[in-house]
Amino acid sequence: MSKQTDLLELKIKQLEGQLHDARTHTYIGETHSLVCANGELHIYYGNYPDDERCLVIDAEQLFKDLPFIVSEVAKEQNKMQEMYLNQLKESIESLWKKEKE
Repeated sequence: MSKQTDLLELKIKQLEGQLHDARTHTYIGETHSLVCANGELHIYYGNYPDDERCLVIDAEQLFKDLPFIVSEVAKEQNKMQEMYLNQLKESIESLWKKEKE
């Protein structure tokens, strides 16, 4: 096989992996509607109406998972707030240094 064929086969394998990830993972950055009905939570996201999607979760299972979800989300939120506070402190320190010069 040629070097070009090897590179193309490698690229195909990478693309197949990306396709697998796209089919098995969904990132929801923002939701626009939350509805509960018939023991389920419906979470609507995406661009309405053309690309709207709906995630449906069993309410009983979600209730069981809530302690873990709340705990982990709170930890991640604290990390993000700490990062933003550090960035603000660095920005202020930088401004003070420039003003003193």
